[in-house]
Amino acid sequence: MQTLDDLVADLVDRYCGDEEHPGDGGPGLLDRLDHLPLRTRPAAAGGHAAPGSRPPTSLEAVSWSQRIKAEAVLLDAELRGSSHTQPWSRALRAIPPGAENAGREADVRRTVGQWHSTALTVLGLRGPNKHFRHVVCLACGQRTVYGRADDNRPRAWCINEACEDGDTGAPARYEGSRLYLLTANHAS
Repeated sequence: MQTLDDLVADLVDRYCGDEEHPGDGGPGLLDRLDHLPLRTRPAAAGGHAAPGSRPPTSLEAVSWSQRIKAEAVLLDAELRGSSHTQPWSRALRAIPPGAENAGREADVRRTVGQWHSTALTVLGLRGPNKHFRHVVCLACGQRTVYGRADDNRPRAWCINEACEDGDTGAPARYEGSRLYLLTANHAS
């Protein structure tokens, strides 16, 4: 699991990833969203994929980039308790210390993690999340469970904001043996 600083560095500076999901050390994810030549998916033997296999259209990727940047500017101002905003790159880099000062590392890391995951998905570097529409969350009883099976590491999570799993107070997450409990928990 990446730290908040690592997630921001992947978005702004260089995409390095973590031990389980290493990046390629190339440009940051937001730079890739903004520039069409950087949006090709690397081929297995190196190089770039065929032009027809590029993930999204240019406007879709740029739209996601602009949305993430705008949200980062607002989050930075909120963390600083200021009505004045900074340019997006400065705002993004200021988020980790701002979250620490505000005592909001966990929820800010979740937000920045969503931006990171969205950028990876839009770029085609990670598959999209799947909605398990017939599965009921073990913590809240709602059909709000999504999941992903990356590199033989299956996991699922509840997206219901009202869901509270145990002592964490956060929505339920399912990994390892706990994930398999969901398979017997189908809604009728």
